[in-house]
Amino acid sequence: MMYLIILFIPPLYFVIKGKWGAFILNSILYALAFATIWFFFIGIFFWILAVGHAFWHLRKELMLEQARMIAQEMSKIKE
Repeated sequence: MMYLIILFIPPLYFVIKGKWGAFILNSILYALAFATIWFFFIGIFFWILAVGHAFWHLRKELMLEQARMIAQEMSKIKE
């Protein structure tokens, strides 16, 4: 579900996660994408930046969650 939110409305992802600074930056990119979509399709570039920014953040969160799970399992083995 998060992938669809990121793909279609990237700023909403940051609202859900409570990352307000990232939300503002992503909203600016998303607004630029809509404002410039008719000017030689420059808007696609800004949309790709907004989606890339959101996907990068999601990927970072998933990697952190996986690292925590591995560390937790490793601590159980040592006990």
